[in-house]
Amino acid sequence: MNRSDVPKRRIDKYLTRDEKILYEKVLEDIAKNDDFYRKSSPEEITSHLIDVCGFDRDSIYKLFKKITLISEELDNNDG
Repeated sequence: MNRSDVPKRRIDKYLTRDEKILYEKVLEDIAKNDDFYRKSSPEEITSHLIDVCGFDRDSIYKLFKKITLISEELDNNDG
């Protein structure tokens, strides 16, 4: 299982209320700009979320770090 296979509902339960709100907003932007997200580097995506969407830089980095850690933990528990 790779990170993109981890269901949203499994990640949600580990996020704080504020993180869930930010996560939902990121998912909405991904849905609107699917092609951009498929073709862009992680750096371009992060820049887009901060510069275009206006999300707080530290909040985005903390959210992505937490999602990565959660995904890795879930992957380890599934294997």
